[in-house]
Amino acid sequence: MITKQVIQTLYKKYRKLPESPDYLDIPLLFDYAAQHHNVSIDMDGPVDSLVINSIDPASPFHRIALERIHAIVPFEEWVAIVLHSSIIFLNRKSPKVSIHIRTHKPGLMDRITGLFSKK
Repeated sequence: MITKQVIQTLYKKYRKLPESPDYLDIPLLFDYAAQHHNVSIDMDGPVDSLVINSIDPASPFHRIALERIHAIVPFEEWVAIVLHSSIIFLNRKSPKVSIHIRTHKPGLMDRITGLFSKK
């Protein structure tokens, strides 16, 4: 089961990009998610991209530059694609997709500025 704590751990553990997209465990996607999500790698464009065809082409998560992916992590029922500010979860048994978008938590200066800017 993927909880808020697991999601926060993913962001913390994979906060930096790998040295190269070659370090990503891309075969995991093809082993576990290709059947239901029609995942492919597009190497013809200006940058190498991961294309997830189970996501609407109008979505910004349909095509992702490989150089922007921090990690690919398998779970019992899901495969997680960790990005800087979001995680795409692809279900291993169905075409179901879930996306977590990290919200910005205001820092101390943001909160102080907010106090003085309110009328």
